[in-house]
Amino acid sequence: MAAACGDSSTGGASRRAVKLRLIVVGRGASELADFEARFVQRLQPFTSCSVIELPDGKGRQPAQRKQQEAASILGKAGKGFVLFDERGRQMSSIQWADWFGSQQGDAQLDFVIGGADGVADEVRAAAAATWGLSQLTLPHQLVRVVALEQFYRAFTILRGHPYHRP
Repeated sequence: MAAACGDSSTGGASRRAVKLRLIVVGRGASELADFEARFVQRLQPFTSCSVIELPDGKGRQPAQRKQQEAASILGKAGKGFVLFDERGRQMSSIQWADWFGSQQGDAQLDFVIGGADGVADEVRAAAAATWGLSQLTLPHQLVRVVALEQFYRAFTILRGHPYHRP
């Protein structure tokens, strides 16, 4: 299932054709769907974005599930993807905005959220960067919402929009 997040062609001439893809293992939580949809909608004036759901692994053991999910992730994510992981580099919202602002041209930026068991080592190895949202272990359904909100916040920072209040 994929949810569209907008069209980068709206707005001023300074806009790049950056395309965001949030690639997630598993389905979103119904309790968070409205909140997620709100930020998907809010991203529209800034960038093209899609949320791509991959199936949960079906193995009996966590290692089997992670291997199945790794095949799906690596088959979908483009080269240079960012992996969200509790052990990843933690950055401020301003640093996220700076990172997005440094991306060149019509880049496709893929962000990956693994399943409930985490990700296999080969996914970690293939990631260009690993970012953490918190030192806390967060449910992957909640990470979806936090990532989308931070995407939105980063783009509002870049555009001088009043959403972000330091």
